[in-house]
Amino acid sequence: DLSELGVMPNTLDGGEPDHMLALRFARDALADSGYLKKAFNRERIGIVLGRGTYANRGILTMVQHGMIMDQTMELIRGLRPDLTEAELASLKAAFKKQLPPYNAEMVGLLTPNVIAGLIANRLDLMGPNYIVDAACASSLIAIELAAREIMSGRCDMMITGGVQAQCPPQLYMQFCQLGALSKGQLRPFEKGSDGTLLGEGVGVLVLKKLELAEADGDRIYAVIKGIGSASDGKAKGLLTPRLEGEILALKRAYESSGIDPTTIGLIEAHGTGTRVGDRTEIESLTACFGPRTGDLPTIALGSVKSMISHCLPAAGSASIIKTAL
Repeated sequence: DLSELGVMPNTLDGGEPDHMLALRFARDALADSGYLKKAFNRERIGIVLGRGTYANRGILTMVQHGMIMDQTMELIRGLRPDLTEAELASLKAAFKKQLPPYNAEMVGLLTPNVIAGLIANRLDLMGPNYIVDAACASSLIAIELAAREIMSGRCDMMITGGVQAQCPPQLYMQFCQLGALSKGQLRPFEKGSDGTLLGEGVGVLVLKKLELAEADGDRIYAVIKGIGSASDGKAKGLLTPRLEGEILALKRAYESSGIDPTTIGLIEAHGTGTRVGDRTEIESLTACFGPRTGDLPTIALGSVKSMISHCLPAAGSASIIKTAL
């Protein structure tokens, strides 16, 4: 129920669920930070979210009202040439009654970036708002961009994170084609693990410069010391992880933070449970942190995917929240 934010029930049924869930959790995150009802400069808070741009429920509703409806009626015309135009029109109206609504109020809510625009609109925030799609890294790239907005001086605060509110059947089809779905349980880095499981979730964070947060007496869960990102460059295949790319991202992260990797106590890993992905990740971590010395490990290794499965564009925000808590 988002009526307190001015979102009426009749706009929910045909829209994108992730738009509404992102709005709800952005409000909750702002409330948790103490700024939902507190006076602050609303011109200097922005939104950047990680979100997949594949077709979700609202887009499919629009396609059903248009192309699929036209194809269905053409099929019926071929099967029942005896039906009159009036009968066909009545049949089409009956079909449309079975679909979620598609009207002028839906149009904006089916535009991918409106997920961030809706938050700015309903919470009265006037900084930049946009989305980023970087596949499984979407949340972390969104957090990196949010941090840049703050460090550049353009914003004092940022709402950021990632959204994966539903897994349409097409996603399962893609992962099946890749042979990347587990037939049992998701067991990152375990012998015999056979793939990942798809999950759904929304993770929203409020970022602020440390000295400003301390000066304002804000509750601070964690501090981001540095960020590193990289691409794989040319590899054996587009979807095959490359050791050199992962090492480069780690190197950039620790160079930007000035932290010695050997002093780390916990690594929150990608950990998809796929054979090639896990092996490549372990090799890249070994290159950065060094091999295990002695009988016991000195750095803990885990992945939130083993608890809630792989939330795709929201996976990074889940990892950040787990680590901060």
